[in-house]
Amino acid sequence: MKPLFSSLLIAGLALALTGCEVGADYKPPEPVIPADWASSGAQTISPKAKIDQTWWANFNDPVLTRLIDKAAADNLDLKIAEARIAEARAGVAEADAALLPSGDVKGTATREANQMAMPGGNSNPFSSLLHKPFNLYQTGFDASWEMDLFGGNRRAEEAAKAQMQASEASRDDARVSLLAEVARDYVAVRAAQAQLSIAEAVFAADRKTLDIARQRFEAGEASRLDVTQADAVLEHARTQIPTLRNQIAQSEFSLDVLLGAQPGTARGIVGAPAPVPVSDKKLVLAAPASVIAQRPDIRVAERKLAAATAQQGAALAKFFPDISLSGFFGALNTSTSKLVTGGNQSWVASGSVLWPILSYNSLSANLHTVDAQQQEALASYQKTVLSALSDVERSLSAYTQQENFLQASASEVKKTELSRAIAKKRFQEGETSRLAVLDADRALYDAQTRLIEARAEDSQNLIAVYKSLGGGWVKG
Repeated sequence: MKPLFSSLLIAGLALALTGCEVGADYKPPEPVIPADWASSGAQTISPKAKIDQTWWANFNDPVLTRLIDKAAADNLDLKIAEARIAEARAGVAEADAALLPSGDVKGTATREANQMAMPGGNSNPFSSLLHKPFNLYQTGFDASWEMDLFGGNRRAEEAAKAQMQASEASRDDARVSLLAEVARDYVAVRAAQAQLSIAEAVFAADRKTLDIARQRFEAGEASRLDVTQADAVLEHARTQIPTLRNQIAQSEFSLDVLLGAQPGTARGIVGAPAPVPVSDKKLVLAAPASVIAQRPDIRVAERKLAAATAQQGAALAKFFPDISLSGFFGALNTSTSKLVTGGNQSWVASGSVLWPILSYNSLSANLHTVDAQQQEALASYQKTVLSALSDVERSLSAYTQQENFLQASASEVKKTELSRAIAKKRFQEGETSRLAVLDADRALYDAQTRLIEARAEDSQNLIAVYKSLGGGWVKG
């Protein structure tokens, strides 16, 4: 047995080692990438700049950092992504196992009896012996190996590895989106808190205006219309307060989901009102080529393309013969007490060839399917690259224009503060009425509200820039 089985095994190894892999070898596509960003404005572009992976630290806000850390540790979408990675790794292990021999420890016990009739109806002198029941016991090691001569299993392994890498990149992409959403919701909370403070001040000022209008009406110095208009303005101011409180609550509850925590958790972390976080670090842009190489969604699309290309080879290999070796070595006896005695050996060595020559139509259909899937994956990759470039350009344009708007809003507040100071001084000198001061207060509150909105929008646009550049997928 040993020389024959060894010869078959050596022949199988030789064939496997000299076997080929059908199908095209994968080569990563080379997309057309611009040298610079069209919307960079005055921003510095450096081909050697690294994408800022801990961009939230630039806002110098410990509450934001705490929220980011908690979301990165406890978010359920990230946990789902980690489970999918584990599943994909198991798929790679399964594909690896298909390249190796498989074996089982085998044990059987049977009881049988046989009876044969002689030609011509003559009695068989051994009939009594054959008819007598007997036991048969067998134990040993059963092994088989499907030789991957044409690389079908190796292509399947290649596809499984690419799918696993796509799962890892999907986790990274989910992390990028998650951290950006946490920061955006946090900025929204701080902006609504600041707006609520101003709305409460506006309400107080409008109530004073209504009191003055009533006093003037009672003194015959104003009409009923003045009182009615002042009352309507006060009611409008009153409606802003519950709206802003609801905005705060909605953003905090959204944060709870991102944190993977029970409702109310984010409120405890956010705490008392604080200024809208702003970055004090100048944005340095990485070159387009660096962004394309780093963005996780592009890596997902590229790895899926690699998997689809490998699946083409696996489908093509099905047109060729499958050659398998199998063997058994063990012991066979009619008595369990003598089953493992020396010289009591049983072995079988065999080989088989399976060539599905009558399954051409179904195999062709399967090949056409995977070819179409590969073309779909290629188009999806190209679209992802274009979308990524557009994403960066749009976020850069929004951030650049918002910076200009923010500067104008800040200038408006300064000028309105000056107007209020002049109105207050004239009132103190008896040159104007209290209503003029209240009107100046309202104008200042409106300008401050617009500045808060501009500052929040500026920070959120900067967050969008960091997200579009692919920042945040590397754990800090």
